Amino acid sequence: MRRLSATHEALVALLPDRENRAAAAFISGTAHQVYAQGVALRRALPQQSYIDRSSVSPEVCATLLFMIADSFADAAEASKSILPDVEKGTDIEKALLLSIRRLAKGELNDILDMEDPAFDESAPLDDQAQQALLLHLFIGVRKLARQLLSRTDDEDLTGTSQASFVKVKAFSVDEIADVEDGAVYSLFSGPLHLANLLLAVERDLMATAIARTPTPGGVGEAAWWKIVKRMAAKRPYLWRNHRDAIDKGYLEQGVSAAISFPTGGGKSTLAELKIAAALLRGKQVVFLAPTNALVDQTATALQKTFQDYDVVGDLEDEVTFADVVVLPAVIVTTPERCLLLHSVQPEAFEDLGLIVFDECHLLHPRDDDRSRRAVDAMLTLLNLTATAPGADVLLLSAMMKNAGEIASWIQKLTGRGCLTLDLTWKPTRQVRGTVIYPANRIAELKEILVQAREDYPAKKNGAPAKILQQLTAPPVGLFSLHQTWASTDTEDYTLLGLINNAPHFSTASDRFRQWRLTPNGNKLSATIAAASSAGGMKTLVFVQTTVLANASSRDFHELIETPSVTLTKSEQKWRDLAVEEMGGSEYCYLRLDEDGTFKGGAASHHGLLLREERHLHESLFKRPDGIGVLFATSTLAQGMNLPAEIVIIAGDSRFDPKAKRMEVLEAHEVLNAAGRAGRAGERSQGLVLVVPSRVIEFDDETGEIGDHWSTLRNIFEQSDQCLKIDDPLTELLDRIHLGALEGGMPSYLVSKLPLSSAEDEFDGARKMLSRSFAAYRARRDGEEDWIESRIEAAVEAKALMGDASERGWIDLVSGSTGVSVQDLRGIQYLIDNDFLKGTALEIIKVLLQWIADVPERLLDFVRPENLEGLFGEAYKKLPSDDERGKLGLAALLKILPVWMSARPLCEIERHYTGVQDVGNCKFARQFALRVVQDLAFIAGLPARILVARNAADELAGKPTTPLPTVLSTLAAIVREGCDSPDALASRVDHGRDVSRVRSMALYNGYKPYIEDGGTFEDFNDMRERVRRGKELYTFLEESD
Repeated sequence: MRRLSATHEALVALLPDRENRAAAAFISGTAHQVYAQGVALRRALPQQSYIDRSSVSPEVCATLLFMIADSFADAAEASKSILPDVEKGTDIEKALLLSIRRLAKGELNDILDMEDPAFDESAPLDDQAQQALLLHLFIGVRKLARQLLSRTDDEDLTGTSQASFVKVKAFSVDEIADVEDGAVYSLFSGPLHLANLLLAVERDLMATAIARTPTPGGVGEAAWWKIVKRMAAKRPYLWRNHRDAIDKGYLEQGVSAAISFPTGGGKSTLAELKIAAALLRGKQVVFLAPTNALVDQTATALQKTFQDYDVVGDLEDEVTFADVVVLPAVIVTTPERCLLLHSVQPEAFEDLGLIVFDECHLLHPRDDDRSRRAVDAMLTLLNLTATAPGADVLLLSAMMKNAGEIASWIQKLTGRGCLTLDLTWKPTRQVRGTVIYPANRIAELKEILVQAREDYPAKKNGAPAKILQQLTAPPVGLFSLHQTWASTDTEDYTLLGLINNAPHFSTASDRFRQWRLTPNGNKLSATIAAASSAGGMKTLVFVQTTVLANASSRDFHELIETPSVTLTKSEQKWRDLAVEEMGGSEYCYLRLDEDGTFKGGAASHHGLLLREERHLHESLFKRPDGIGVLFATSTLAQGMNLPAEIVIIAGDSRFDPKAKRMEVLEAHEVLNAAGRAGRAGERSQGLVLVVPSRVIEFDDETGEIGDHWSTLRNIFEQSDQCLKIDDPLTELLDRIHLGALEGGMPSYLVSKLPLSSAEDEFDGARKMLSRSFAAYRARRDGEEDWIESRIEAAVEAKALMGDASERGWIDLVSGSTGVSVQDLRGIQYLIDNDFLKGTALEIIKVLLQWIADVPERLLDFVRPENLEGLFGEAYKKLPSDDERGKLGLAALLKILPVWMSARPLCEIERHYTGVQDVGNCKFARQFALRVVQDLAFIAGLPARILVARNAADELAGKPTTPLPTVLSTLAAIVREGCDSPDALASRVDHGRDVSRVRSMALYNGYKPYIEDGGTFEDFNDMRERVRRGKELYTFLEESD
């Protein structure tokens, strides 16, 4: 390794103009790193870094060589091993080593803040000379940091870092006079070599500086510099794929892009630059993310970068349909939420300059996906591009295989250029493996099971416990030596032992009632995670269900002794809010000890966590001194950025309820989860281990391996870009063409088709469908007949949904909301006949009771998958939608009053279930996190009807109907769990730092001091009136 590193390092240092300099630097850096790691393994204490007169320690060389190789993630990783010798090193040497480490990690401002180290004048002359050379190198590194953070170089080139490094080279070599037989030189070869490496770093590093990114067209230079200066403070270097995109005109107005860089490939940096350009042009930005967790993460990141702009993680605080929706500079939201906002007020999106869709493979339909997510995502994209035709589109996904095709469609959609950015390069590397077992041991266990079946012929289900205890085998990791499993050559794989304390196998019965081995994969995954956590490695374990995530994290403390973790102030605040919302700490997923610390060592991450719980669990995992393991469901795989060194995938299959059997996960699901291992700037290398759903046996002598390995190989032989995105509308349009319109997704799509106020009322529907990805493909393939026939079938279906002779404003509301005209007229009847008067609770009850007249239509207002999640398997097995509707309505009418009284979730759970031991309140969580949003949608329909009708009447010169405050705020009242507009005003005033439960308790305290308001009171006036009551109450309390 030392010869390999020295040979290639010499090429880099002495021949800087070679074309393959970067490749040579990477090889040399890797060899240095391997050598340093090998030395470290033989030492009890960490290796101290050094720069002496004759040499430089390998980790320092590796760090600089990786920077020369344009491999910043590897440089940052290598720099972690730079440890100055606190006792023996001089102040100057320590400062220089620290500055190199910070340079590699991009901590340039920290370098500028470093003071000149002290010079030891009492040292021998040779040592003083060494100090002087290192001091000049340190000054050069500091100058380099200043240059990297500057827009341009100073005119005085003598003050550059290059000049400092050249000076050290000159001073490091001196010819000794009066020596016969040729020239003899005195060398300080350590500083000389380091100067050569730093010169090589400086030569190319300036081209990577984000601070020097050219100003895009239509953007002021000063404003652009202000943005990139802030970005440079945390992420100063542009990677090769970033620079390539910018060189292609990515930042220019009118240029869209489909980016399918692999996970960790730097999509976020490019997105931020594109957002910056749009904001500086005075345009607004919509950022679509698939999950609430990713919405929160993205909004937080953008708020830090764009501190001078209003960045909002969803518009949760809009409270009335009477007000005009005003978008912030940047709104981060889910496609479903954006579709709703667009339906309320499409003109609010007219000033968009950029539409960003992260994890855009959400557009792809899934055969077993009962939700509307893919359709809503496609409708959102089509609606936004129609409302804001001048907006650029940025589609991001590591999974996107057909980026070129998607880019061509976007180009047709916008009428402007769209780049295809699909470089497969990524700054991090992963080793991927699977758990296998020795074939001879598995054969022995099978014999045990055969005998056990004979001994226990009447035993149902699995084998007896005493048999299970015998079913053990050492798990072995089969790892590929390449990034992908493209080879079947055994030389390209290696076997590594994993743990010594593996749990026993489980058993299952086959169709002949014979027992077979099953992996006990969740227990094994947790045991391996415990071992990796004990080794100091952050570990993510992906499991298939929320139940498994919670059980694994709850029982983790039994596997390993973990230190106590004290919550930070922010974590304690999230914890307190969650406890208040749940009604007690015993209902939270994270259980603290009596002293307030957490000793469990692991937490869960899934869709039933409250927002505050999610923040808490993520924060504990991110902290270096926090927990070591996170058990997560697939929601975490959707783009979440957490610092995991190891990803364990517990099971490569899941149960398909339709097929009633286990089905192998799709490739993009596995690879998306695997992509969480390793992250540039955190850890440049990651390890992925699949614990298969079947036992795979391997014969080391013959090289034979179980058949299931081929299934895994078919997944891991692919790159991250493995999913060819299709249009979810394609199949639905075919079904509509065949007349399949009895409910379900075809009917939903037709209901969402927009109507026009123009002469051709179906012009909007035709235009939307003709702009779809499905239509683009058909047009490209010369299938014009397919397009026309599908569009006409959809238009005809839309025509059947209402009376053509009475079309008008209500049809426009129907098209924007997806609610049928018939149902909207039913709600209109309730309004006009004074049924929707009284308190907020009384009005929402009337709406639900109206739905109850035809129970099955509940499924038109509440997403079916949300009801299934709420009521479980018994609900799914009901024979008809009518019975499902009756069950759902009865439950909702029972628990809605408790929710709107702002009672904690534990009380909602008890009220519905009738039991005291409610565990983690799964039902109430599902209700609060999923179903409440749908109920708020229902609650908002009366206001939408009145606003739309008033707008039409005003244009026609007819008298309008005043909108009562209780109706204009009803959607927000239901969503926030309040019981009146006044209570909502109080909730909005307290903000998110006060829980829903606490807010209502505070409101009830000063409610008697609030003056009565008018029926049609403006909400801002109401807030002021509530504030006065609060202030009066506070004054009187303080006076007492």
